[in-house]
Amino acid sequence: MQFPRARLAAAAAGAVVIGASGLLFASQAQAQTDIVHIGAVQGSIEDGDTDFASPLAGQTVFVQGVVTQETLDPSGAKGFFLQEKADATDGDPNSSDGIFVFNNQFATLRTLAGSPAREELGANWTVNVGDEIVLRGVVGSYFGNIQFSGGSAYVYDLVDTGLDPLAEVGPVEIDPPDNAKASTEYMRRHLGMQMTVPADSVVTAGRDVFSSGGEVWAMRGDAEAAQQDGYAARSYRDAHPLDTVEGAFDDGNGYLFVIGDLGLRATEGTTDTIIAPAKTYDVITEAATGGVYLSFAKYAVEVSEDLVLAGGLEPAENEPVEAAGRGEASVASYNIENLYDTRDNPNSGCDFAGNAGCTDPEDPEGNVSPPFDYVPGTYDEYEAQLVRQAAQIIEDLHSPAILMTQEGEAQDVCSVNPEWTKRSDLGQDRLVCDLVNTGDANTGGDGAPDSIQELALVIAESGGPTYKAAGDLDSADTRGIMTGFLYRPELAGLAHVKPRDPVFGDSPEIDYPTEGDEINADVQNPKALNAALPQEVVDRCTNSGVYACNGFDVYSRAAQAAKFYLKDKHGRSTGEIYLINNHFSSSPNTRVLHRTEQANYLAAISAAILDDDRKAKILAGGDLNVFPRPDDPFAEGQVIAGDWTGPSDQLAGLYEDSGLCPLYDVMVEDHPQAAYSYTYMGQTQTLDQMWASPRLLREIESAATAHINADYPADAWDFGEEPAYGRYGVSDHDPSVVVFDIK
Repeated sequence: MQFPRARLAAAAAGAVVIGASGLLFASQAQAQTDIVHIGAVQGSIEDGDTDFASPLAGQTVFVQGVVTQETLDPSGAKGFFLQEKADATDGDPNSSDGIFVFNNQFATLRTLAGSPAREELGANWTVNVGDEIVLRGVVGSYFGNIQFSGGSAYVYDLVDTGLDPLAEVGPVEIDPPDNAKASTEYMRRHLGMQMTVPADSVVTAGRDVFSSGGEVWAMRGDAEAAQQDGYAARSYRDAHPLDTVEGAFDDGNGYLFVIGDLGLRATEGTTDTIIAPAKTYDVITEAATGGVYLSFAKYAVEVSEDLVLAGGLEPAENEPVEAAGRGEASVASYNIENLYDTRDNPNSGCDFAGNAGCTDPEDPEGNVSPPFDYVPGTYDEYEAQLVRQAAQIIEDLHSPAILMTQEGEAQDVCSVNPEWTKRSDLGQDRLVCDLVNTGDANTGGDGAPDSIQELALVIAESGGPTYKAAGDLDSADTRGIMTGFLYRPELAGLAHVKPRDPVFGDSPEIDYPTEGDEINADVQNPKALNAALPQEVVDRCTNSGVYACNGFDVYSRAAQAAKFYLKDKHGRSTGEIYLINNHFSSSPNTRVLHRTEQANYLAAISAAILDDDRKAKILAGGDLNVFPRPDDPFAEGQVIAGDWTGPSDQLAGLYEDSGLCPLYDVMVEDHPQAAYSYTYMGQTQTLDQMWASPRLLREIESAATAHINADYPADAWDFGEEPAYGRYGVSDHDPSVVVFDIK
């Protein structure tokens, strides 16, 4: 196909030469400029293809197209999309007609020596949307994104200026197929092209925020999932009964798509711009267009204008938690997402700006090097997290008798300021701390983990009840996050434990193939419990993938058991309950072998309690970082590694050997539209779980997850944005609450 080349044709002052592509050039040198279609650079993607590499990778080529959009990332790196006019493409629907050009920190691109652009423009061309250019570059790839880079790209000719880019290229309205693999092929066939998100598209998860910017997952308003009734109008993982793509396993719900803000940031001209704080069920009321860009294995439409949203259903009203009534008690579990204070813990090297980092020879995968993106930037940011979580605990969780926490900071160098009262307004002076001495020489601690102790104080300051904090710092991982407990003294207390106790004693009767760690001999309540991995497991451990191991203990973050007695309104004990607080290794489809052992050990702890007392009331919970049955990250027959095939069934030990019952089954039967605790890649999933012993199960009145975080936009403090929905969205996990009868 012949490309329009008005400028070169008009330049003929000498002999006219016909180039290899059929284009007219004014000299023999220019005749060597053989323009290829951008589609040839991107390659034609056939159904079933798995190799999306450019067939011209590493080659120097000339392409021609219109600059459709500029981009800007938070680091200041610039780029632009280049796309052929609609009437000048290769006509292949399986190849993309657009491509991304990365230009680092520059707003200009060099012109090629001896080219028409050099003669007309000088050494540089200024990037300008609406210009049509001929570009010479080396075909490259950045983590799968086929692109040119400014260091090896030059402008050969400026063909035209002042064009309306969208009118010239004709953007495609996004409409990916349901199947995930087919959806990936669809998006790859449009990589670098302008694509439009139509009005009436529906947001399927709270806006995510990363150092690279924000992203919003959505689906078309006419998608089958969007047509479901009420709160079911969203995307669920395929094992969920409300999933709309039947007969598929973990197909990723291909109809979902991502909207990014690289284009929006360029439009605004500031690096601290971020896409609108969308929440689940919001409706996009105006069409939005941008180039398709691949990053972190996600194809995103990088829109040039911000999303215009109309609020949909309120996620927090989706099966809200019930308050405990007369003769009842409630226990909650909540991943409070990196609740670190801004004090420089003298016992840690990775909790404060300027620290050197943390290493552990027994847990090399958990080694931590700066910068520490989980540490709050300011005390005000940290206090805001405390205030918002306190409000959630009071208003949405209804001040449970006991709260199991995950991801609090493993630090005890502070104690409550004697001058503190609910009305004293001491701010960061609520606690008095020893930030100098280390180990046993430190005089600041009082046995309560500092961050959740401060959370307890803020709950009281916010009009809530008095809580006490408790926790064993031996439950921490290398970087210093731990499980912990908050409890209301008027409703619950820590039970006295004896040396002969089968779990809390000096010789726990936990039936596991290896001996317990030294910490298991501590007689205390709460108590962290751990053991060495079996040798046959250690022999299979690797540094990554499904065999990755966080060190050579069962847990990198030890399970923590606590034994509480509950009280009636008169303060009399009504019986005891065992709580087992957990935070398994992350990523359901990696560390599979290790996480399986964590479930086995949790089952062994529970079994030890039930072997001693078959009527024991046990509630095991926390962030298990993998899905309950029948969901699984690996389909039946799918290769996990070698001859190991799916399903991985990582929680099999809990289902078969713990004596406990999964409360997820109760939730999904009673209120399926609310049976989830997390959102990822635009769809719901359940990572946070509660398991009850038979005796406790008979007394449970309700079990529910409070949808107060995962469906709301993540905080964007680094972009100068205040939280858009008050207390909501302060963590990435939703807490769960169990209410049971204590009469």
